[in-house]
Amino acid sequence: MKNLTKKLLLITGLIVMSTTSFAEDKAEVSAVSANIAIVNDYVWRGKTQSDDKKAIQGGFDWGVGNGFALGIWGSSLGTDGGSEFDYYGAYSGELDNGIGYEVGYIDYRYSKDNGAADFKEAYVGGSYGDFSLTYYRGRKEAANYVEGNYGTSITDVDFSLTLGKYSNTTDNTDGYKVYGLSLGKSYDGLDYALGFTKTKENSSTNENEKNTVFSVSKSF
Repeated sequence: MKNLTKKLLLITGLIVMSTTSFAEDKAEVSAVSANIAIVNDYVWRGKTQSDDKKAIQGGFDWGVGNGFALGIWGSSLGTDGGSEFDYYGAYSGELDNGIGYEVGYIDYRYSKDNGAADFKEAYVGGSYGDFSLTYYRGRKEAANYVEGNYGTSITDVDFSLTLGKYSNTTDNTDGYKVYGLSLGKSYDGLDYALGFTKTKENSSTNENEKNTVFSVSKSF
């Protein structure tokens, strides 16, 4: 489920939709961009969404200008899982001291079960240098999620570490922690990424997940 851009962090599915950069210039002119990707497994916040099957993903982003952005992102969900489409709106900018910020709203929609799995989130995030922290507030019965990221580039290879925590809105029994590591490299007009994720459940009755994700993507 994608939220804030889907480049390197998209491979681990940890940020679900990356809209615009926290450091985006408010004076940036309106622009439309698109992206498409093929992944061996659609993993979102540490858990497979496509039943360990490959997925085709893509989206459109519209930088409205003055820090505002709108977008849509979609993915297949395995052989019989139908599809997912996420719609978002966001506002981002950067203060004079280099602190970036972003607030937004995401609507997650699924083609199966007449929308029974649909949900919405509002989020607020901040960044400074190579570090970022984002809090997602689930609407109504949806759970909440907080995620911290560190991302840098070493000899043209992108590197990212992620730590997240999912919590239930009523209790923390079904919550879990997310650990992620991802590497990315651009070559000949394509972006290649390899990610590793692991979850640690709060309840001993729930099974932890480990996932390895490889993706090839293209931005336009």
